[in-house]
Amino acid sequence: MSADIDQRDTQIRVWKIALAQDPKSAIALGQLAALYMQRARETGDDHNYIDAEQYARRSLALRTNRNGPTFVTLAAALVAQHRFAEAESVATDVAAFYPDVPQYRAQLGEIQMELGHYDAARRSFDSLYTVRTHLSIAPRLARWKEVNGNVAGARKLLADALADAKTRRDLPTEQVAWFHLRLGDIDMRNGRMRRARGLFEEGLKLAPDDYRLLDAMARLEAVEGNPKKAIEYGERGIGIKLDPATLGLLGDAYLAIGDKARANEYFKTMEVAVAGQPGAYHRAWSLFLLDHNLRVAEVLTNVQRELETRNDIYGYDLLAWALHKEHRDMEARAAMTQARKLGTRDAMLFYHEGMIDRAIGDSNRARYFLNQALEINDKFDAAHPREIKATLDSLNDGVSAR
Repeated sequence: MSADIDQRDTQIRVWKIALAQDPKSAIALGQLAALYMQRARETGDDHNYIDAEQYARRSLALRTNRNGPTFVTLAAALVAQHRFAEAESVATDVAAFYPDVPQYRAQLGEIQMELGHYDAARRSFDSLYTVRTHLSIAPRLARWKEVNGNVAGARKLLADALADAKTRRDLPTEQVAWFHLRLGDIDMRNGRMRRARGLFEEGLKLAPDDYRLLDAMARLEAVEGNPKKAIEYGERGIGIKLDPATLGLLGDAYLAIGDKARANEYFKTMEVAVAGQPGAYHRAWSLFLLDHNLRVAEVLTNVQRELETRNDIYGYDLLAWALHKEHRDMEARAAMTQARKLGTRDAMLFYHEGMIDRAIGDSNRARYFLNQALEINDKFDAAHPREIKATLDSLNDGVSAR
């Protein structure tokens, strides 16, 4: 991937020279925006997203006609910064300006899904069936299928997209590696660990320094019960991009091998990283904090604030889990009803529902949802499956005692 980054830096220098010669060139500004977006993905440096946004806005201020790709870049830069409402506005505009370009509707559908605007997302995605194999459409449509419980359909789209991506000589290495990551991720979340490992390893052969693949391998090793391997991959990943969720994973991995001092170093570093983040917490970080009973009231406040503008199913899941941690389980159950309304087959959702039902005292529902979580994926987390099994044993012992 270093060759791709070098090439990107060269391209940026060339376009900056062109911009210096013509400061009002919408084309040069749009090209620089796209190059900074690509550089952000390749390096993990989030500052590039801000640069991409600024160049895109300058380009669109000069020209909106025949400048569709720059709208797309701007929306993508805003999504990367978790500014979903602003991104939806931009994506809506470009889809209206260019109604015959299905890729623009796909981006809009993805953002609508992230915001929890599911009726609008369904309309956007339903219009894409005939072009579902396009490389910029298939992953978005796959995520939509997955969220709606169609895991097999989602995986088929991603597998076909990966096969196509492998034949394309015009794609940056980072993008081909990303298709390995995306397909491996859906396999890992559905308990197909061997297949996920193969995909991640194949992706790392293409891009050995891809922090997303390194972090994914760290998670896989952690849930497989290999903390030393998790540490190896996780430390390589945070050496490239400091991801608080991976810091938390490393802390747990060091605890698993008995190094409490090193674990505490990572936990403290993670808390500093999370505290320094503006706005609502990242979802993965929030779950880690709740699972470890850290900053629970703070996370709950942030989740409630975020739900005012982004009320998707995973926002409601976080709300439910935060309420559960605050012992407000009847409210948590109501939130979980919203989290499961699309029929998403995610073991974490079923685990949360089961534990909330157990806290309420509804043993039958608790058993059902906890068993469903293990059926979907009995390795969805490094610790929770053991907790589920212990809880089920306790519930079953209670039945036997009667």
